[in-house]
Amino acid sequence: MSKHRAVSRARWQLAQRSALDAWKGKNLAEERRAAEKKYLPLLRRYANTLPEDAHILEIGCGAVCLTQKLPQKYKTYLDPLIDDFRRMFPGELADGEYLSESGEEIRKQSRSFDLIVCLNSLSYTLNPELVMNEIKRLLKPDGRLILSIRTHSGLEARLHYLAERWLPWLCRSTCPYFYSLTGIRNSLKRHFRIIEDIPLGKPAGLPGFRREEHLFICSLKTGAATG
Repeated sequence: MSKHRAVSRARWQLAQRSALDAWKGKNLAEERRAAEKKYLPLLRRYANTLPEDAHILEIGCGAVCLTQKLPQKYKTYLDPLIDDFRRMFPGELADGEYLSESGEEIRKQSRSFDLIVCLNSLSYTLNPELVMNEIKRLLKPDGRLILSIRTHSGLEARLHYLAERWLPWLCRSTCPYFYSLTGIRNSLKRHFRIIEDIPLGKPAGLPGFRREEHLFICSLKTGAATG
């Protein structure tokens, strides 16, 4: 699906509780090592072009807060569960500013960030289109968005969309949104210019249910309004 009908707040809250429950059985150090191995070289490739005083926002940072490994001074970590993670892992989260809120309405001035990072979080938001509107508002004119997402086959994305609308009890253990590769490309193109589309790993899943992860590096469109 390229543009989704937003799920209910109750459905989103259920997904948030499921995500928090999943973290209870995880080892934070191991999760950080895995994230660093997978994403950090790609993040550093762009971050190394930024000045030391650049401002970075990580949306859906979880407990990992991966952008803490980038050399810039000013980091903001946004996650609606961040207070829960701080209680779950006392003293183990990164230094920086924390925003315990969702990404649809972020309490920051327009054009505040040189880099916004969103790793495997867009599918868990309440309304992805509003999140992308906020990212567009918050990016500086020459800023970049780095976003990763797990994509699904068009068939699986369509079936999930229909199930969310008509058989929501089937979707209790899934994220609220499934994107096909074409769907996420179209969604991003409505808001941004895609500079790079990087596949991460080989496709997996049953025939007809092709799943893979992609990382997109995006900029604002020329002349785009950012608020």
